[in-house]
This record gives sequence, structure tokens and C-alpha cells, in this order.
Amino acid sequence: MTGARADVVVVGAGIAGLVATLELLERGRRVVLLDRCHPGEVGGLAREAFGGMFMVDTPEQRFSRIPDSVPLALEDWLRIAEFDDADVWPRRWAERYVSRARDDVGGWLRRHGVRFFPVVNWAERGVNGDGNSVPRFHLTWGCGQGLVDAVWGSVQGHGERVEVRFRTRVTELIEEDGRVAGCRFAPEDGGEESQLRAEAVVVAAGGVGGNLELVRREWPADLGTPPERLLMGSHLYADAAMHEEVKRLGGNVTHISRMWNYADAVRHPKPRRPLHGVKLIPPRSGLLLDPTGRRYGPTPVMPTFDARHALERMSEDRRWYSWLICNWKIARRELDVSGSEHNPQLRQKRPGRFVASVLLGKPRLVAHFAENCPDFVTADSLPELARKMEEVSGDGALEPDEMEAAVRRYDDTIDRGKALWNDDQLRRLVQLRAWRGDRLRTARFTRITEPKAGPLMAIRLQPMARKSLGGIQTDLGCRVLRRASAASGASPAEPGEGEAIPGLYAAGEAAGFGGGGLHGKRSLEGTFLGACVLTGRVAAQTIAAGADPARRQEEALNVADGR
Repeated sequence: MTGARADVVVVGAGIAGLVATLELLERGRRVVLLDRCHPGEVGGLAREAFGGMFMVDTPEQRFSRIPDSVPLALEDWLRIAEFDDADVWPRRWAERYVSRARDDVGGWLRRHGVRFFPVVNWAERGVNGDGNSVPRFHLTWGCGQGLVDAVWGSVQGHGERVEVRFRTRVTELIEEDGRVAGCRFAPEDGGEESQLRAEAVVVAAGGVGGNLELVRREWPADLGTPPERLLMGSHLYADAAMHEEVKRLGGNVTHISRMWNYADAVRHPKPRRPLHGVKLIPPRSGLLLDPTGRRYGPTPVMPTFDARHALERMSEDRRWYSWLICNWKIARRELDVSGSEHNPQLRQKRPGRFVASVLLGKPRLVAHFAENCPDFVTADSLPELARKMEEVSGDGALEPDEMEAAVRRYDDTIDRGKALWNDDQLRRLVQLRAWRGDRLRTARFTRITEPKAGPLMAIRLQPMARKSLGGIQTDLGCRVLRRASAASGASPAEPGEGEAIPGLYAAGEAAGFGGGGLHGKRSLEGTFLGACVLTGRVAAQTIAAGADPARRQEEALNVADGR
């Protein structure tokens, strides 16, 4: 293939790369799609994802009488993001996503056969109600795998106008006369390097979470020393290699220290890669304790309310783990896993079995993890549970008396009856059960040590690297912007003045999901897959329009308005 040509080269067959490829094909372009993965891994991390998407004022929300609007959603987003004054492009991308997600993401996916579960979930409510004001987490029917299969199927329907090369690694971007004119690539397993010429290159190769050395080096300063043991929740090929290549050409890579890592992960029961972790949705009715067995306070830490806050509290102890204490009855009703793999009812689109799992809980899932995950332990008494917890941690940190006192105090509060509950966690559980999307998935108020609800269960939760909130900076047309020092003094933070690298575009997590970091410092969840879809489409639209980079701002604003 030495000397071959294409209209566009897309680097990365994750969801952003697949969407960009499909949009280009639909606009008459010939595309070569390159990825390091095996054919069965197409879709990247999106294939493994739960499949939730943040959208605003949707048919599903209206059906459930959820009063949402773009101004309300944007207010929530900006409050959580805490953008700096220089975050001009990230903020513009945030405004763009919030205003266009329903139509340009959800509407477009529906046209390609993707469907969403009718009940909208309510994630990231915030510690003090400062997160999502209303439910916005739209769950894809079929999980992330269903999303990938729909888009990939549409791509394959375009026949010879698309060439896909798996197990292929891009080694260099070709630059001629200040313009990116293609790339050099080689077989992932070794072999001769080849060259591919193109009018444009789209970098959609993911973030940096697969490079744990880089994650530790760029660890957020406010979280202190990075954990010695960090589970892998990203894709192995999301290793920042393309970020470095873009930097070599003068592109601006920004906010890499802004990450979306999780504090509620465990070791994968059947790992497929080193340090393979899996993100849980831990029981909200369980007690979260620090390594010594003390309950976090004065405000209790509750799963799914604020992921960043949970990581902050975990970081206060250099041992970098927490304990979640519950019982079988609670776990059966509330324990879940964020991802396609452990949600076969959703992944395989079996409505009957899915409804049964909502009504009856997931005993098989709980049993699978209890038997196969080394971070789960069960026991018939608190002293026995403490002994098994110490065997797992092996650091002597646990104080059994403290753990038992925390559990019994919580149980005693439940025994007093609702009228006398003076515990913030119980008050939040009452509020959780008020929303029908959570009612059936939240256990009735039960003492942890209730004999008929046993056995007791302890889960050691650990940090896991997942997503990059920063990345390659782009304008609203997904054009890669040069660093200020590489752009004759122009600042890429100033709209319309940052110089774009002709022929080079970025989308998805590689671009910080838009503009080098449209989330700011924190995320409202469900915003990752949707932003991959939006940026993939916009990159393709900009390329297909063939606009002169000098008219970047005018066309970007037209695209933002849907024109």
C-alpha cells in the first residue's frame, strides 16, 4: 500500500472514529480507517461501556415529565466544570454539546437504529445537590456494544468506499508545506512501514488512560501523591502516542492532568489485561468506610452521587482504598456493574429478563463477584467479616471495633423509625426512592446485620484510571490548533485567532471530548459517549465542507447553529 491515497484517514476505530468515518461516507468521501485493535475489538472502550448518554429535553424526559431545558443543563454543567478564564474553546464546546446533544447525537443515532431505554437515570446528583438537577442519563438499549454495532453496521454498508485496517499502528503524521498530508503506519505485530496520502487526517485514538505511567505523572495535584496501585479501566491503546505526534507538529495538547478516574472499582474477576479493573455501581444502602473501618463523615460518601468527591475522600488516606459494607439482600437489589460485559440482559436486548432483573435484583451477578473477585468477602458475623477484610488488605489498617461500631450505629438509627432518622445517608435514600428510576433499584431500609438479609458482605473499592478530560485542543470545527508559541504569538484560547494546522482534525477523547476539555474539571456523567458522537460528526462535516481555515470561526459558528 506504499504511496496509496484516500480522501480522509481516520486514526482510531473507537466510537468517535466510527462516527467520523460514517459521516464522511454519507457525505461522499473515501475513507481509510486505521486501528491497532483486533476486528472483534472494534469500538474501543465504547464497546465495553454501559452506554449512558447525557441529553437534554428529550422525548424520554418528556414522557417521564422531567422538566429539563438547555439553560438549566448548561447552568449545571458550568457549575461543575469550573472553567478557567482561558478555557474559551472548552466552554464553547460545552455550550455546543448541551444545546445540540438531543438532535445531533440522540436524533442522529436513532436514524441509525440506536434506541434508548424509556426511563431516564439520575447520575451525578452532587454531594449537596450541585450536580444534575434532573435525570439526564439516557441508557442505550444494547449498552455500549449495541451503540457500536449500530454504527459499525452502517459503516460496513458503504462497501468499497471504506477500507479498514486493523492491527495497524500510525507511526508518524506526514506534514508538507505546513499541512498534514497523510501518515505513515506499520503492522502492530511488526513489519514494513507504509505511507498513506490524504487530504485530511482525523485523530480519534482515545485518551491517555491506557498509559498508567503518564497518568501517575500527570496526577491531579489536589489529590496528592498518586496511588502505587492503580487499576486499568481504559483501553490499552489509549496511550497518548498520537497526542505526542500532534505536539511534534506544534499542536496544542492541554489539561492532561484533568482526568475522570473512579474510586469504586475492583479487580476484574477474569482479567484480560494487566491490572484489569471494572467499575462497580456499589450499593447505595451500604456503608462506605475508610481503611481503618471508620465511616466517612460528617457528610457520608454515597456511590453515584459525586464520583470526584468519592475520589477526593479516598485520597485522604495514602493506602488508597475504601470498604463498602452491606449484606446479601442489599447487594442483590443494588449492586451493578458499569459496562456491557456484566449486563447481558441489556447487551443482548432481552426485555423480559431485563425487567426481571429490575424486579428481582441480580443474584447471579452478586454471586459471580463474591466467588471470583478477590476484593469481595462474605461472612456470617462482623468479627468474621473483619478477619477476612484484613486478609484481603494485608496492611493491618483495619480496626475491627471501629468497623463494628459504625455498622451498629447505622443499624440502631434504622431501628428508631423514619420519624427519628438523623442520618444524611438515610435521608438521601428516601430521596432516591422518590424517583421511579431508582425506586426498584434501591433496597427497602434494612439493617446491615439483619440475620435474614445475610450473609454480610465487604467490598474493597480501589481507584481506577478511566477517561481523559483534557486533550488535543480544537476549534468548533474540530481543527487542531497550534500552541501559542507555534502560531506566531497568537493565542489558541482566543476565538478566531488561534492558527489551525491545515488538514489535521481531532475528535472524541483524543480532543478532550471537544476543544481540549469540554468538561472542565469535573463531569456530569453520560457526557463521554455523546461528546464522541458529536465531535466525530463535526470533524467529518468540516472536512466535507472543505472550508478555508482562514474562515474557521464563521463556519464553526454556522455548524454550531446547525446550518
